[in-house]
Amino acid sequence: MVKLLPFENAILSKVGSSLPLEQRGQFAAQVAHINKVQRLLEWSEIEFYCMRWFKVRWPIAVLFQDHSAFVLGAGTLRAPGISAPVSVWAVGGHIFSIESEVPLKPFRTATDVSFVLAEAAAQPCAPADPLQRPSAASAVG
Repeated sequence: MVKLLPFENAILSKVGSSLPLEQRGQFAAQVAHINKVQRLLEWSEIEFYCMRWFKVRWPIAVLFQDHSAFVLGAGTLRAPGISAPVSVWAVGGHIFSIESEVPLKPFRTATDVSFVLAEAAAQPCAPADPLQRPSAASAVG
């Protein structure tokens, strides 16, 4: 696991605790598997990866059933003198990114960081069943 910055931990912790009880362990396992963090463009997008053999490979057991792109949670990141609206996205069945329309780089050295969740995941994220096959209807859509 790569060491996340305090503001990243604050965001992920709050989003994880907002998930349904049966999903919290799964989300925590995803966070524990993060071994690469890519902070883009003044850190307005922070992407998380689980790399194995030079490729992105998340363990099937930790994936959400929903593999579409959806918001796990959104809210406001605050530190003395600064604040930013933030969304946490899942893509491909796992946590993918923290995104904001304003740079998050000023939070890298901020102390007393807090994240106030305004919106929790709107979509269910049940664990993936590795034995479940996609239905014909889902293959068409």
